[in-house]
Amino acid sequence: MNARNQCINIRVDARQIKDAVLCILDSTLLHRVVGKYKYNAQGSSFSTGSIGIEEVSLSQIDLTYVRVNSPGLVENVQRQVHDYINYLQLDTSFDDGYAYGLSERASSFNKCDSLITARLRLEFYQKKRRTWMTVVTEECLPWEIWNIEFDVIRTDDLSTMREEVGEKLGEIVLNICNIVNQPRLYIPSVPNLTDLPLVFDDTFSDVQPYLFRLVYNKEKGPLSVADAVKGYLKQTVSSLTY
Repeated sequence: MNARNQCINIRVDARQIKDAVLCILDSTLLHRVVGKYKYNAQGSSFSTGSIGIEEVSLSQIDLTYVRVNSPGLVENVQRQVHDYINYLQLDTSFDDGYAYGLSERASSFNKCDSLITARLRLEFYQKKRRTWMTVVTEECLPWEIWNIEFDVIRTDDLSTMREEVGEKLGEIVLNICNIVNQPRLYIPSVPNLTDLPLVFDDTFSDVQPYLFRLVYNKEKGPLSVADAVKGYLKQTVSSLTY
């Protein structure tokens, strides 16, 4: 299967990365979630439940967007985003109850230079069962991939960045909407009850997202900056007020 690929790039301050990731993921999932299917006794036909939506105002970016109103799905996405942000180790903190690691990466002492280029891939996939002799396995086949790239910087002028990133992120949200509503895009067909988990994540009580996953390199690489630079960044972030 040839997966459909889309690319997104945005420049953000390190303190805005969590907001930006959540906004892009939530805005994409908004179009890749359906109501719960309620099958008949034979499992041959079904009715579809409704989906609620809610507005979200970002804390570090001047933007309000819409996401699926599902506590379970929201928590699932936030937990995965927390793991991703912690993997990046950006020398910053977020008011979400989680602890984050300290950065070991930077490019210079100039706060407007890029600290890192952070890459993340959102994949929608379906499973295919394959049988070899008596062994049944499941293969994950992506059908839509969103390649997201963040140029992460550190700046003193966060107020300007709030507005600039808000405008850019708003354009990205609209572009996502335009892309997913193009005619004749491939979407997996609705399966019967037995095969439902091959296409949808049916573990949520109120909604059914198409199977999705976040992909990034979870292996920690070697240190890329000198101890003096790390000390400088740690001292800088400790003096910041959020």
